[in-house]
Amino acid sequence: LDGVTANFPHMDDPRFMSLTNQMNHCLLRFTQFARCARELGEEDTRCKYQYYRAQCCCPESQLEDWMEHRARGSCHMDVLPDRSTVHCRQ
Repeated sequence: LDGVTANFPHMDDPRFMSLTNQMNHCLLRFTQFARCARELGEEDTRCKYQYYRAQCCCPESQLEDWMEHRARGSCHMDVLPDRSTVHCRQ
């Protein structure tokens, strides 16, 4: 596979080989960024890279909207999933 470049930013991830509908990939990549930023801060290099990956497949208007929600504290994407097993049937 080609290396990660500005022309092929998604070629290092086998989940995203299809280039047709990127919205699901956009959502996943922004969620990864939001969780990273919550844990490490937006200025961390790893988080900046996740944001770059989100920029590659998300419309700019969508990213701006989600960043506004994050600034207001109403973004649900940076909430880590519940790891408890209390709700599981046994």
